[in-house]
Amino acid sequence: MISGEETAEESEPSEPASTDRRSTLKLAGGAVAGVSLFGASHAAASDPEPEIRFDDQESDGTSFILAYAATDADAFVVVGREGFADVVGDPSNRIELGAGDTVEDVQLHPDSGVLSEGTHELTARLQESNGGTLATDDATVRVEDAPEITEGFDARLVEADPEAGFSYPYFLYAPDHVSSAPDAPVLVEPNNTGTSTDDFDRHLERARGRAEGGAGVLADRIDAPLVVPVFPRPQAEPVDWTHYVHQLDDTTMGIDGGPLERVDRQLLRMVEDARAELAAADYPVADGIMLNGFSASGNFADRFAVLHPREVVSVTAGGLNGMAILPAAEREGRELPYHVGVANVESLTGEPFDPDALDEVNQFLYMGAEDDNDTIPYDDAWTDEDLRELALDVYGEDMVAERFPTCQEVYREAGIDAAFRVYEGVGHTPRPATDDIVEVHRRSVRGEDIDDVGDTLVATIGFDVGSAEGGAVEFDAGQSDGGITELTRFLWDFGDGHTAFGETVTHEFAEPGEYRVALVAIADDGTESSAETVVSVGRDGDVSVREDGTAETDHGTTASATPDGTATADGAATTASATGRPDTPTGGAATATAPETETDAASDGPTASDADDGTAGSGPGFGVVGALAGIGGAVHAFRCRFGRDTEER
Repeated sequence: MISGEETAEESEPSEPASTDRRSTLKLAGGAVAGVSLFGASHAAASDPEPEIRFDDQESDGTSFILAYAATDADAFVVVGREGFADVVGDPSNRIELGAGDTVEDVQLHPDSGVLSEGTHELTARLQESNGGTLATDDATVRVEDAPEITEGFDARLVEADPEAGFSYPYFLYAPDHVSSAPDAPVLVEPNNTGTSTDDFDRHLERARGRAEGGAGVLADRIDAPLVVPVFPRPQAEPVDWTHYVHQLDDTTMGIDGGPLERVDRQLLRMVEDARAELAAADYPVADGIMLNGFSASGNFADRFAVLHPREVVSVTAGGLNGMAILPAAEREGRELPYHVGVANVESLTGEPFDPDALDEVNQFLYMGAEDDNDTIPYDDAWTDEDLRELALDVYGEDMVAERFPTCQEVYREAGIDAAFRVYEGVGHTPRPATDDIVEVHRRSVRGEDIDDVGDTLVATIGFDVGSAEGGAVEFDAGQSDGGITELTRFLWDFGDGHTAFGETVTHEFAEPGEYRVALVAIADDGTESSAETVVSVGRDGDVSVREDGTAETDHGTTASATPDGTATADGAATTASATGRPDTPTGGAATATAPETETDAASDGPTASDADDGTAGSGPGFGVVGALAGIGGAVHAFRCRFGRDTEER
């Protein structure tokens, strides 16, 4: 069992204190450290009184349940016998709570891996962070049929073996394995030294710290063997500093000859070697690779999964500068070479990009909403100036408001599932994602998907169309989702010269016919998104969405508007929807706008070129620009009415 915490270095923080929460986790008030997105949360009216409930129970020894804990001060929960916290007390394993938090039915795991068969009299303590005990409760835990344990081993260095295909060493760690748990693939966490240096000992010690610290804790929690490769990030030898090896960037993939050629392939050979070592120790291991990384190592993990999706079971990667590699060869007519896209992957690896295989990988990509650690200004991350400019053009300037939603949008366009999440109030740290990372890999080990994981980052604008009283038509935009923003205002153009404001509106068309109805939704940060469709109004007052109608976003992406049926007097509705990220407005069209974030890194870097011009649709007057340009004056009036000009921020 790994214990202790490591010292944070540069962009790679130490691991958080957190706990496994496979059961429903309920949160009230502030944030619980490591709160899982798989649980539920609600706000409390006031801070709860400190309380802890620990009920008598039966267990197989691998875990037990804490029924309830609440606190009005920063605190943590530990469990022990005669000792203060000799069962659950490791900072990586205990429950951390903030003032005002409550948790229910939390599944805890003993620090030692498993409780022995028999009866255990245990005490759960709610301990204030400054040392005072807030509450305690006792419980009897009866352990029957405890599973057998395959003994693991501490992190050890496996020396380089060029004949086996890897020119650098790696660390291998195996936690004690519970026989009742499924066999897990090898977990890989790429090294991230945080700086370029030719002192190999610094890379070695950094990798050792990950294997014995944070990465080892993750391996404990998902019951998987761990490999940490010791690839250098050199300053001058064997290649120069422009090769950001720890990010697996384009220059690194282009190395031809020498010990750093094809480090991605070397990692595959390391994993093969690790499996052989584990087999020799009779330690169970499943096929495939699980990847985890943050910051530079997050980029490595993300890019490796795209290069070798058939080898990867799951990947969790965070702190990606908002720029996950895009599973597309081109976008808006522009070729996307590695490491922006996959246009030249076959020339790099000898195998074409395999979107179907990538779709089978459980991918969890995340950012902190306050993360301002941007690599764009740095020449080691972006050696090719043209590639840097392309990245800015394609992803955008703002890491969270523009780039990350663009990644989700491209994934959706490619038909490839991936979970994206933004943690509010969080900077450049993986701490809040810890429990989510554990759960993603645990599900992957069990062969389960993560379809219910992640956030909608891209604004999804849609509306229902139905009949209202008196022959009027009702338009309801309640299904719209602002993604990482909140939609606060709605402007409608009914295609007959009339407009309206509001989430749900009614309108009476004077004549039967077909009308292109457009909706502009404005978010709390000033961004605008839009959708439109063709509505048919019959002479008898019946309303329907035309079968070949389309709903289009304001930047030219088109999504089908599939009607659920023809609206009748009883209010049956048809639906139109469109999904897309906001873009910078051009001309007089009411296109979407993403505000810029002022950071030192962004101010030092190059500026992005103008966004696309929003041209879309099937001809003059039928694209979003055609539909919305005619209501440009109404949009302006709308802004003036609410006292806000969204083009001036």
